[in-house]
Amino acid sequence: MYLLRHAESQPDSSVPEPDWPLSTPGHQQAEWLKTRLAPLAIDVIYSSPYTRAVHTVTPFAHATGRGIERVEGLRERKLTPGSVANWLEVVKHAWQHFDFAFPHCESSAQCQARMVRTLRDLVQGRAGNVLLVSSHGNAIALYLHALDPSYGFDNGVAMKNSEVFRIYYDRSSAHPVWDHTFRLEGSSCP
Repeated sequence: MYLLRHAESQPDSSVPEPDWPLSTPGHQQAEWLKTRLAPLAIDVIYSSPYTRAVHTVTPFAHATGRGIERVEGLRERKLTPGSVANWLEVVKHAWQHFDFAFPHCESSAQCQARMVRTLRDLVQGRAGNVLLVSSHGNAIALYLHALDPSYGFDNGVAMKNSEVFRIYYDRSSAHPVWDHTFRLEGSSCP
C-alpha cells in the first residue's frame, strides 16, 4: 500500500473544509505525482472524500484509466469545532494527550483507531493488489505513529504535501510494516 498525503490545498474560511480545493502549487504536485506513481504498479485507488485528496490522485487515475473509490474512513480528523488561530498548539496538545477532544470532535486515539481499521479493511478487501490511498497529514501521521511509536508530533508537522509512504501487509505477520527506506523516484515534488 502506498499512503499519500494530499497535495497543497487552498484553505478558505468561506468554504467548508472538506471542499477546500488544491492550490496552484497543489495542482502542479498532482501532475508531478501522475508520472512518479506510474512505476509502482498500482491496482486500486482509494481516497478520502475531501476534494483536495480526490483531486491529488485524479491526474494519475485519468492517466491509468482507474477509478477513485472515496472512503469516508480516510477523511481528515476533525480537531476543532471551527477555525482557531492557535491550530498548531491544539495539534501538539492533542498529540501529548491522546484522549483529548473538543466536543463533537475526534481525539488522536479515535482518529488513529479509525485509520488503522479503515486501512486494514481496505487491504483485506483487496488482498494481492497494490493500493494507492490518498488521505490527510494528521490522519496519516497518527496511523504511522501506530506502526512506529517514535513517529510523533514533530514528524507529523514536518510531513510534506504529496509525500508518499510504503506500507507492507504480509499475511505471515499480524502487523503492517512501514518501509522507512522508501522514497518516491524522481526529483523532489514541486
